[in-house]
Amino acid sequence: STMLLAIAASALAPRLALRAAPGASPHAASCVRMTAPEEFDYLVIGGGSGGIASARRAAAHGARACVIERSRLGGTCVNVGCVPKKVMFNAATVLEMIHQSEGYGISVGGASFDMKAIKAKRDAYVTRLNGIYANNLANSDVTFVEGDARFTGPKTVAVGDRTLTGKSVLIAVGGRPSVPDIPGAAELGITSDGFFELDSVPDRVAVIGSGYIAVELAGILQVLGSKVDLFIRGATPLRSMESDVVERLVGEMEAAGISIVRGEAEAISGDAASKTVVLKDGKGEHGGYGQVLFATGREPVTGSLDLPAAGVETAPSGHIVVDAASRTSSEGVYALGDVIGRIDLTPTALEAERGRLTPN
Repeated sequence: STMLLAIAASALAPRLALRAAPGASPHAASCVRMTAPEEFDYLVIGGGSGGIASARRAAAHGARACVIERSRLGGTCVNVGCVPKKVMFNAATVLEMIHQSEGYGISVGGASFDMKAIKAKRDAYVTRLNGIYANNLANSDVTFVEGDARFTGPKTVAVGDRTLTGKSVLIAVGGRPSVPDIPGAAELGITSDGFFELDSVPDRVAVIGSGYIAVELAGILQVLGSKVDLFIRGATPLRSMESDVVERLVGEMEAAGISIVRGEAEAISGDAASKTVVLKDGKGEHGGYGQVLFATGREPVTGSLDLPAAGVETAPSGHIVVDAASRTSSEGVYALGDVIGRIDLTPTALEAERGRLTPN
């Protein structure tokens, strides 16, 4: 992309800041190197799909690149999104085929599902992917710094006791599931992240939300053995999608045993063993849930960045404001992926990194 070619070009410029002035002693130059911040041509905050791809592409053009990540490499998709969800979807698909096998003259006796077993295999697979991402960074000669970045200036960040600067900076820290500000939600509920921590199948689950994450997890849990109630505020889930498709989907979900409850939660009560969803407007209570899973949206992970110190403007939602070239309000600082609040999908971040998308 144009942005990355510009970054790569800047990498070829002489790094005068690290060189001693004519006539200065070698000792003086070494003192400068020891006390000065670690300098890079391209500093990427966030080790998800977009950030890693961008850093490797810049390095391929000759830039000295660095990726900072406080958690596991790979971002949402690899760790608590697409990849582990597809593992669980495939597990549910196999179990569903077993349930339907008698209709095709096949008798399968003694089949059972072990959540702990699939969790162990799934987690090991994700860990292997984390290692592959780390190896890819090393093979591309990209420096990896583990820790939480905080801006101390427009192009300078602190990570622990280290200070790092970049001629260009990319913010690609992603997002996380949001939980509504209602009593009991944070204490008694889980999110899609918490779904991947389950080591047993709950007997009953309330899934609150009407988007694709809520619909997917409701379907998976129902097939794996939970009795699922899907709570939605409107008339149907997936309201922005084709109505004929949604109508067919709702029919299939109800035929599978999922109950769709129309109403907005105003509180979650109960304890770890049994939870109750209390609805607004006197629409009643629904109880006896082992888990209450919120899939009500996502929010950017920008709280610890201190964006004002970098002069980076944000929207009221906390998302970073960018133009058509992914530029923020701070010169030389860019942002892409979930943190800009466009379309929270891995392919979107990758296409933006390649310079092929224009934000609406």
